[in-house]
Amino acid sequence: MLQFENHVVMVTGAGGGSGRAIAEKFLSEGAKVIALDLKAPDWKEKSDTFFPVSCDVSSEEQVQSVVSEYAETAGCIDILVNNAGIAIESPLADFKTEVWKKIFAVNVDGPFYCTRAVVKNLITHKKPGRIINIASIAGKNGFANSSGYCSSKAAVIGMTRALAAELGGYDITVNAVCPGSVATPMIEEVIQNISANTGMSAEEARTMMESGIPLKRFQQPKDVAELVCFLASDAAKNISGESMNLDGGVVRD
Repeated sequence: MLQFENHVVMVTGAGGGSGRAIAEKFLSEGAKVIALDLKAPDWKEKSDTFFPVSCDVSSEEQVQSVVSEYAETAGCIDILVNNAGIAIESPLADFKTEVWKKIFAVNVDGPFYCTRAVVKNLITHKKPGRIINIASIAGKNGFANSSGYCSSKAAVIGMTRALAAELGGYDITVNAVCPGSVATPMIEEVIQNISANTGMSAEEARTMMESGIPLKRFQQPKDVAELVCFLASDAAKNISGESMNLDGGVVRD
């Protein structure tokens, strides 16, 4: 029997990068996967075990509609991975209010809406569950020109801890994964920004970033997927309220 057979997983931000890797890993382990993104993921055809869905997680109404619909179609969602997120850099003096609100709408409101909707169903059906939030080491270490992103990820870590305390009595664990520099399009944007602002080549910017990591390498989406699946497994049934760094040794807390 595969590890996640008879489980229903919802992954947000599943169109590519870490979200896709997470969804693919759960599929390979036998789960039914509901894969959300602004544009329905198109890397795999819809099937009895894979449900690509267009959803804006910053919309309370859209999230509730999706969770209600697929609870009927696929079954009660018992593993939720809140992966969708955006990062927009700006110096504080130039930080537009609408940009700040957009970051929080996706990075904080989205996980809140998704978790609330999924947890309601779990409690109603008296089922144990796993909530895994993709935060960031940016939520622990501040970075210049990233006050919006850093603050939003700190909020996700705080939400993780509070909900772990609240939901433990329902046998629902809540944990966060805090990646560092993951080789995704988001990190490529950071590299290009460094290059544009410093005159470095993109390769020089990449080397500079990697040199600041004790293990001297970026993490890969599959690394995130492996840790997420561990936290969703029976082996992690007594782990809750944790914010696990996956960063090559940058943050040591």
